[in-house]
Amino acid sequence: MIKLAEETNESSTEESPSVVRSRWWGLLAGALTALSWVLSIPPFEFAEAAYIAFVPLILWLYTQPSRRLTVAVALATGWVAWFAILIWLRHVTWFGTVALSGILAAIFMLWVLLARWLLPLVANRSFLWRVVAFAGMAGAWVLLEWSRTWFLWGFPWAPLSLSQWERPVVLQIAAWTGAYGVSFLLIYFNFCVAQTLRNRVVINERKMWSGWFSLDLYVAMALLGLCIFVFFKSLPQRDTSVSLFTAAVVQPYIAPELKWDESQELVNLNILERQTQFVASLESDVVLWPEAATPQPVKGYPQMQARIEALVDDIGKPILMGNLAVDREANLLYNGAFLVEPELGLSEIFYVKRELVPFGEFVPKPFGFISKVVPVGGNFVPGSGPVLIDLSIGEKTVKIGSLVCYEDAFPGLARESARAGAQVFFVATNNAWYGEEGSAPQHAAHSVLRAVENRRPVMRCGNGGWSGWIDCFGTVRDVLYDEYGSVYFRGGGSYTVLHFEEWMRQQSFYTRHGDWYVALCSGFLLIALGVGRVLQRKAST
Repeated sequence: MIKLAEETNESSTEESPSVVRSRWWGLLAGALTALSWVLSIPPFEFAEAAYIAFVPLILWLYTQPSRRLTVAVALATGWVAWFAILIWLRHVTWFGTVALSGILAAIFMLWVLLARWLLPLVANRSFLWRVVAFAGMAGAWVLLEWSRTWFLWGFPWAPLSLSQWERPVVLQIAAWTGAYGVSFLLIYFNFCVAQTLRNRVVINERKMWSGWFSLDLYVAMALLGLCIFVFFKSLPQRDTSVSLFTAAVVQPYIAPELKWDESQELVNLNILERQTQFVASLESDVVLWPEAATPQPVKGYPQMQARIEALVDDIGKPILMGNLAVDREANLLYNGAFLVEPELGLSEIFYVKRELVPFGEFVPKPFGFISKVVPVGGNFVPGSGPVLIDLSIGEKTVKIGSLVCYEDAFPGLARESARAGAQVFFVATNNAWYGEEGSAPQHAAHSVLRAVENRRPVMRCGNGGWSGWIDCFGTVRDVLYDEYGSVYFRGGGSYTVLHFEEWMRQQSFYTRHGDWYVALCSGFLLIALGVGRVLQRKAST
């Protein structure tokens, strides 16, 4: 009797075959989704993967897996995907890479749980129910992307729209909706493809209108067609481009572990000056330096300021640079952008970085026991607004809106600068912290989004690359490469920045109205939640 009871107890704890199958299918779906998601994000050049990346996971969610299994698969999928996307961050901090990937995975899990609840309710309903549900779930994705601009000090890195940075045809809607509109399109497309596959393969639906040629797929293709229409309507008239100036770019490529080494200060400065003399010999109107270019701050250190001013007088061209300013008495540092002009010297008007890097430029108060990962003493102070720098080229003046370090990942910062009157964005950055595994082009892709959103060209200067410029339609016009075709090198080059007459006189819809599309997505989500509650009550009665 005891033996029989033990056997009965053991058999009751065994999992059913359907549960085991769901687990394995979930792991496979998560692996395929993570792989496609990673391949869609630069430096990989597989933008089309974004249109189907989440299809495997969505198809699995139709099977109504348990909540616990859904949470496990969602966390694993998100963690693996984000860790692979942010793998370059490990050069600075392994712990930060793992922890940040986990936080982003938790945000992704929230979206997966919403899809798990809503998808089965609308799967077999009419087309209109699915339109509302899919729009709500795509809207939820947008809201979660938007939340990353401020949640935990802000990290809006690698939105799904980043996958399309080399696809200007799709990107043009961002001038109206912001990059969020592109992310919405991609997520909605994934749901439509998944629903079509489910109808055709899973439940073997062979009707013309609900099989391969389903209305869901028609809507997805129509949205893509809308992007193509907007692209052709946005094309500028022929011969309307205007040359603003030619910029000579310096890439000193000084290793981060040596950049703040006091024993290497003179060596680093000599490298910067030699490269500047070299690029200044090229035909150009202004010389660009990357973020925190000199070993000591340009403002607050009179000897450093005098040396740079002497260099500018020698080459006879202004230098627009990323650099530091210091208040020695208060031990406060400012990271920003500065202009030094021949004869006039260092301009009193300079830009101060508004979005500081947590644990890099400041330590959040709750974590005062943790040291900064960047070996620069003192506390950095954020800027209070989008201060523009007037760059005089001959008889014309170009208003420069600066974005330092990773600020071009924040849509709101670029928009504030454009609203203030910026005609060109200048991104000064230093990606040498993160090795040569793709961090630089992944970072540069964000500048493409900011260019399209605000219809403003973006010029970039990196310590070791990516340096180049992007026109106001998101087309990468010039990138500096070495003889081996790499963006990572010590040297320099030049490029001529162009603009288009119509956009020199006006601002984009997104610049004027901001994140209105995020509010619209909130409405989509609320309606979808209401629909889900109605269908849930119907199913229970």
